[in-house]
Amino acid sequence: MPAQTQSRRIFVAGATGFLGTGVVYALLQAGAEVTALIPPGAAFRLHDPEGQVRLVEGDAWNPGSLTGRSRGHDAVIHLIGSMHQQPSRGLTYTHLNFTSLHNITRMAIGDGVHRVLFLSAAGAPWMPGDYIESKREAERYLHRSGVAWTIIRAPLVYPRGRLQNPLLILMALLGAIPLLGRPFTRWAPLPVDVAARGIAGLALDSTRRNQTVYGHTLRQISQQQRREYAQAVSPGLSEHRLSSHAPEEEPPFGWLP
Repeated sequence: MPAQTQSRRIFVAGATGFLGTGVVYALLQAGAEVTALIPPGAAFRLHDPEGQVRLVEGDAWNPGSLTGRSRGHDAVIHLIGSMHQQPSRGLTYTHLNFTSLHNITRMAIGDGVHRVLFLSAAGAPWMPGDYIESKREAERYLHRSGVAWTIIRAPLVYPRGRLQNPLLILMALLGAIPLLGRPFTRWAPLPVDVAARGIAGLALDSTRRNQTVYGHTLRQISQQQRREYAQAVSPGLSEHRLSSHAPEEEPPFGWLP
């Protein structure tokens, strides 16, 4: 990517999730300046011996706590949300996936950040319909917000070696086949390191505006990142480290309120 097309200061909302951690490391490997939004009081551990990542506290469901957090950045990446709602606690899909995006986008607008990347989801037969609709509602809001946007309709993301569902394993294998696997790439689950490098590459390329991208684009960008950098992730980032952040069940993209 030519230098003039690059964004260098990136704000990551949802950095405490296992995907978010991978995105932070991928951004660092690419030489970006990274600010990570973490929940108030969170014990967030990051392998950052040189202190390259700036940590700021803020609650994605409390707009007042977000004021000024992203000021001076080139782009905001929104990775917060969950596939698991808890209506009895008021944690509906709309609250988890739409409200958080609404508040983060309003933060970006107020802070003068002109570009927001939103981790949405690719619709698939095994995905809850209400979950997908909450993501689409968030996409429609982002379209109307006035900021430049990149919507990432990602499939399921998993740590390598931790995918156990036979159907998802088959889809992942089919999606990885060049050309022949293209019909499956929107749904095929992605290893977390591939998704992380793809999202980091999207954030760094400031020409990626007002686009909706899918899993095959993340794969392509990840491969490009690996070619451009001798190692696509920080030496501190390993599959073991990523796996240690992932719960036994299907992990969330960001955090729950």
